[in-house]
Amino acid sequence: MFNSKEYSWSNVHILAFGRRLMEARAVEYKPSREKELIFAAGDKPRGIGYGNKSYSGTLTLLQSGVEALNKLAKDNGYEDITDIEFDLVVAYVPPAGRVTTDTLKYVSITEIPKGMKQGDKFMEVALPFIMLGIE
Repeated sequence: MFNSKEYSWSNVHILAFGRRLMEARAVEYKPSREKELIFAAGDKPRGIGYGNKSYSGTLTLLQSGVEALNKLAKDNGYEDITDIEFDLVVAYVPPAGRVTTDTLKYVSITEIPKGMKQGDKFMEVALPFIMLGIE
């Protein structure tokens, strides 16, 4: 049987510290690898050199979600969520069909940018992060 349905945002469940992040507005993550063209005689590349692999992303939350994570960090003796590492689970849960799960290993938030402008009805905070891998 052919199923043409794709995942939608309502099918995405994001979990951290054993709780679903209901304040999540967006998530994106990616693996990257350093690559470089290798030149020798002539003016055309002779190969491709491979370097280190890295992983990064952004978790976007409502301000209340950021404050809840910061409180959790503070309750455990840290200044804020930039001081801790944690697994972030991104599950794609369709109403019918197979669940797909990505576990982002040892996520480390690198900064907490905040801001609002006239007319805003809520604050959305995009938290950039690095991580050790995706399982």
